[in-house]
Amino acid sequence: MRSPHPGSSTYQNRVDNTPKSLRSSITINDLTALRSFLSGRLDESDISHGAPLHLAIYLGNAEAVDILLQAGVDPLKETAFLDLPYPTTPTGLAARLSNRTILQKIWRHINPDINTYNMEAFDSCLVEAARYGNVAILDDVLHWSQSNWSPESRSRALSAAAENWHVENLQFLLSEISFGEEALNIALAHVTVDKLCFEHRDQTEAEIAARSQLIKVLMAAGADPSKPGPRWLCMGEPLLIWTAMCRQLHSCLKALLDNGADPNITNSQGQTALWYLGARVKRAFLFRRRIEDNEPTEDVFYTLLVSNASVLHQDITGNTPLHFAAYGSPLKVLQLLLSSLPIESQRNALTMRNCNGETALHFASAGGQVDTITYLLSHNVGLGINETASMGWSPLLRALAPMVPGLKRTTKIEAAQLLLAHGDSPSTSTQDDWTPIHCLAMNLSDGNAERIYKISQLIVTLLSGSICINSRASFVFDNPPSRPVRKHGVQDGIDYGCQESQYIESPVGCGKVLRSDLTPLHIAAELGAFDVVVALLKHGADPAAEDSEAKLEV
Repeated sequence: MRSPHPGSSTYQNRVDNTPKSLRSSITINDLTALRSFLSGRLDESDISHGAPLHLAIYLGNAEAVDILLQAGVDPLKETAFLDLPYPTTPTGLAARLSNRTILQKIWRHINPDINTYNMEAFDSCLVEAARYGNVAILDDVLHWSQSNWSPESRSRALSAAAENWHVENLQFLLSEISFGEEALNIALAHVTVDKLCFEHRDQTEAEIAARSQLIKVLMAAGADPSKPGPRWLCMGEPLLIWTAMCRQLHSCLKALLDNGADPNITNSQGQTALWYLGARVKRAFLFRRRIEDNEPTEDVFYTLLVSNASVLHQDITGNTPLHFAAYGSPLKVLQLLLSSLPIESQRNALTMRNCNGETALHFASAGGQVDTITYLLSHNVGLGINETASMGWSPLLRALAPMVPGLKRTTKIEAAQLLLAHGDSPSTSTQDDWTPIHCLAMNLSDGNAERIYKISQLIVTLLSGSICINSRASFVFDNPPSRPVRKHGVQDGIDYGCQESQYIESPVGCGKVLRSDLTPLHIAAELGAFDVVVALLKHGADPAAEDSEAKLEV
């Protein structure tokens, strides 16, 4: 990427030949007038060109730079306005523009000692030289320092060259400096930093080639894409997983795989890129804000599958990518993953159970994936509809229990109706006596008239299966004073499955509190599911019922 430049020629055209200020004197190179204006605020920034010293450097006016330095201008002061493209110090700007004469003049003026090298503002010249300068200016900055740059400054320079896809500078730094694995990994992560310009255009072949070459060079030097990247940059995920989740980074994913990265790299929960792609997980706001434009395509699946990514590998709770695809993706994605297996093995793959005893049908039901449920229950696949998971969780119960706040509730109801039509028992319940109506009561209100009608009709269907509308069950609620303890390392990963059973088995460890003898009406009122409250009262729920704490919820 080229060095950003605010257009000094345009500024020059706006200034007449009469010096009226410090800036106009610099622009028309009237040094006598410049000296007469030195009593003002010499470090005050302009929104277009920074401080006067910045302007002199942009114009290549070495004499003006000399005068300003002698007048006491600070060459390590960054511009005050963020509107200026890529703000930096005057020292960094001279390095950015590869102006050796001015940079050397500033360097001699600063006359750095060993303490100067510990100042982050001072290493702007090294970082900007690596990011935008040519190899010659970068060589100067390295050798003038006589090896006094700190490891942190060197790492920032390497990352700057990587982020700006400056292959020559990165190779030069690697040839001159011995970097540790952490610095190499951070630089590798910086290669994948999104560029806003690619929201409006595709990458050119030259840009893709530069990015791929950087990945090749860094991995050859020892960078490891299996290690978690910086949390602020890639949510703490292993870099290969991060590149798979973003369409703009597909070329980076291919480069990582082409240079020996393992497609089955896992996070702390044993989950690979295929888990995230199948579940369509976007856990960070900055990533979600461009979800539609940056959603990975099917090409990403093909790229991983061709590289022998496993669809049968199980994470620490026994889930496979097929489970998550059944939950979060369209049917065609699940079938694409299945196509990597021999036909005779596909049904067995779909019947694989996780540690909670759940199959792909439980996951599809939890995700409200009507098409996938239809496929799994079809004659060609024929999964058992009444197979229960741990603690008695059936596909119907999974369909009615809410999972993710943004999931469309209408599809969950449709999934439940489909399961009932295929013979799932409306009288099913868990070992803790949760009935389908208890699960339905957990779904928050949205005021949709059609949904209210469907809820009422579903309650009628469920009551026909001999369920008592006032049946009692144990339930867990958030316990605000307690904070859940993270069980895993750097990142949480994706957590789907019979979470409710985990909460009931160890509510305190999950930041929850256990209550018993709750009716569906208790739960609906506690959670604010007012649509369900109305429907339950309409069908005979007892508003005077008390739970184990003698609480009346309505």
